[in-house]
Amino acid sequence: MTIHDSEVRADFDSRVASLRGRRVLSVGYWDLSSMGPDAEWDFDDWHHAVMGVQLTTDASPVTVTWTATFYPYGVEVFLQPIDHRVDRAGTQRVGPSTDSRWKSVLGQPVRDARVSWDRFAIGPAMRSDGQVVGQPHDVDVPTALRLDFDGGRVWFVAGMPQFPDPERVFIPADEIVVVFTASKIRQMGYTDPEFIG
Repeated sequence: MTIHDSEVRADFDSRVASLRGRRVLSVGYWDLSSMGPDAEWDFDDWHHAVMGVQLTTDASPVTVTWTATFYPYGVEVFLQPIDHRVDRAGTQRVGPSTDSRWKSVLGQPVRDARVSWDRFAIGPAMRSDGQVVGQPHDVDVPTALRLDFDGGRVWFVAGMPQFPDPERVFIPADEIVVVFTASKIRQMGYTDPEFIG
């Protein structure tokens, strides 16, 4: 890990740690505008937020989205409104409704925030002329974030449902899935008991 990488990791860890103690007052999911106003997002024990989630907290807005900061796609936390990260011209708010799974934790402070880091082997790059550039190496990517509340746990995963079978999720990916049950997070392939809770 280079100095630059360690600084990026320290900044990420600091933003995640800053979520502890914040009260989540409301939640918004953003999807592509091309999906239309009736985009499906509620699959009971998980939600498909696609472009990202804005948590309105008592301190400031928080955005949970995906980025390529750690390559490939990973979950990311920003202490700013979602429109600083997502092009509002090409996106729309799609949910959640007031009677969703969020109801049991809204208004409560975040008791803990944890991240699942996964290691991926990255091969050397290939230029358009076919020449191989660089060496294979491993990268650590934050693929999921867990927030704990008195009323339950919520996981944010940089993953993409594999429609037409939305029970299968590809991780990591350039979409956000919000999970409300330990059984669903296990089904997605997470096995660390410290992360599952």
